[in-house]
Amino acid sequence: MPTDTILGHLGLFVQRGFLSPETCRQIRNEMAAAARTPAMIRPPGAADGIVDEATRRTGVASVSASTTALVEDQLRAIQPALEEHFRVQSTGWQRPQFFFYEEGDFFTAHRDSDTADPAAPDWVRRRQVSVSILLNGVRGGRDGEAYGGGTLVFHGHRGDRMGAGFGIPLESEEGMFVAFPSDWLHEVRPVTRGRRYSIVTWFF
Repeated sequence: MPTDTILGHLGLFVQRGFLSPETCRQIRNEMAAAARTPAMIRPPGAADGIVDEATRRTGVASVSASTTALVEDQLRAIQPALEEHFRVQSTGWQRPQFFFYEEGDFFTAHRDSDTADPAAPDWVRRRQVSVSILLNGVRGGRDGEAYGGGTLVFHGHRGDRMGAGFGIPLESEEGMFVAFPSDWLHEVRPVTRGRRYSIVTWFF
C-alpha cells in the first residue's frame, strides 16, 4: 500500500497535481534566481526565531507578489475541502514561504503549532492545518529536475506528544499538495542529491 494511502487513513490530506508542471517549473526558476536567507526556528520558551543550523538548515527565497498571489488563489480554492477534511473553521492562512533545500539541508522532527508554551506567539498557537506544496520530486517532473533524500516523514500519531509509534515517509511528487494537523510531529530528512523546492503555509 502506498505510504500516502496509509497516511491518509491517519489524517493526511493529499492532492496530486495541485500545481501544474509548468507552474512548478516557473516557481523553481524564480526561487533558484533569488538570494538565499537562512530559515529560523523558535526555541521553546522564546517568542522570536533564531538561526540554528543544528536543527534546521533550509533556504528561504523571496519571490514576486504575483507568484505569491498565484499560490494564494489556489489555497483559497482548496480551503473548503481542508475545512471539511479536518473539521475546522479557517479564517485564512499565513503568507506562503518558499523553501529550498540544498544537498545536506534538513529540518529535524518538530511540530508547527504549540499551544502548551506560553511564550509561543499567537501566530504559532493559532495554526490548525499545515500545508506543504512540493515543487519537484524524487522521480523528477516533466523537465527531470529530481532530488535525492529530503523525505517528509511523519512520526507517531499526530496527538502523541512523545512521537512514538511509527515513522512513515511520504514520497514527493512534482505539484503535490500535502496538508496535516499542525500538531503532528514531522521532519524533512537531509537532501542527498540535487535541490528540493517547496512552498509552506499554515491555515488558522
